[in-house]
Amino acid sequence: MANLPPKLQDFLKSQFPLVLSTLDKLNQLKTKKSNTTPEKESTVVKALAPTQSKASFFNLIKFKIIDALGSYSGSKTFVGISIGTSSIKIIELRKTGKIWHLVHFGVVNLPEDVIVNREIVNPVAVIENIKVLVNQIKLKNKDVCTSLSGTSLIIKRMTVSSANKKELQDQVFWEAEQYLPFDVSEVVMDFHILSQLNDKETDVIFVAVKKSVLDGYMKCLSDAGLKPKIVDLDFFALQNLVEANYPMDPSEAIAVVDIGASSIKVVITSGGIPVFTKDTGIGGKNLTSEIQRNLNLTFADAESLKISGASSGALPQEVGDLMQNMADNLAMEIKKTIDFYHASSSGAPVTSVLLTGGCAGIPGFSKIVEDTVSLPSQLMNPFNVISYDPSVFTPEYLNAIAPIASIPIGLALRAGAS
Repeated sequence: MANLPPKLQDFLKSQFPLVLSTLDKLNQLKTKKSNTTPEKESTVVKALAPTQSKASFFNLIKFKIIDALGSYSGSKTFVGISIGTSSIKIIELRKTGKIWHLVHFGVVNLPEDVIVNREIVNPVAVIENIKVLVNQIKLKNKDVCTSLSGTSLIIKRMTVSSANKKELQDQVFWEAEQYLPFDVSEVVMDFHILSQLNDKETDVIFVAVKKSVLDGYMKCLSDAGLKPKIVDLDFFALQNLVEANYPMDPSEAIAVVDIGASSIKVVITSGGIPVFTKDTGIGGKNLTSEIQRNLNLTFADAESLKISGASSGALPQEVGDLMQNMADNLAMEIKKTIDFYHASSSGAPVTSVLLTGGCAGIPGFSKIVEDTVSLPSQLMNPFNVISYDPSVFTPEYLNAIAPIASIPIGLALRAGAS
């Protein structure tokens, strides 16, 4: 540690594995006057779609898809902000031609129980920490792309029959209601066409999120002085990142696994499409709780012991054993998810695993996963295609933040693709 740059030392002391993932899709509440009824306004949300898809807005009131290209016109940089259970991350990228450049990165830890079950329960703390982070990195571009995840989010791939676009929309929403655990009046819904199977059948991906959760995130960002232009999904942010960083054989599939403080998110991608997603409520906080219980510590002390021990390699035997058990459990969850995909899908087989998220930094974790799932596994490098100024960001610093930077980078790439 002493030989590392001071900036990296400060980061490792305050973070490492457990800075995490987060949350998925739909957009900012913004008003748009109607040409036919100027006395009424409609609230819209950015369409849910991977990088390649056409940008559009979703009208919350009339469930109407309308084109809205160029939301980021005039912006010189693109900002992704990930609000996770234990931390907030912001990254700013600049695009010159086809080259991406790293401009700013920042992370701030959140107090315990500010976000519970990936819903904001202490908005004041979230707003204040966003403001601190924005000031810390001197962020000038306030147009941001963020994301949602968790049990308030529903993602479903389905095949529907329809004769035209209007009928397709009605059919998707009608069929999707059976998958909603909430009343239809409590959610925002949208869908994206994946492919036209034949004259009458269309393959689509449907997404719904609770309005109250979406509104909570949008209000925190707005009250912190930011302008949320796109709300994506964590899953799609990971998809965007893989497409940008790793060439893929369309006949194969890759499992991208993000392990954060409170969840394991798995997206299996093939041919540029997220063919399977799963969100499991287990993560780094489970390990912290085990350390707290076994060593009779406060949660804060247990978290500190876990992070400092993982970054320095100097772990007490009991903590090392608990970390090993957690790594084995996480690897088994990943195996179960991949096995379920293979058993329930006729899609391309998974040929490799990419790991990211704070807990992916557990020592030796990629080898444990590789042995458990019997597939090549490695830590994802989100900076593969991103250039940087070595006088500002050292390779050691980028290696340290890589596990927690994937989702915000995927969001910034999404913003740039709009």
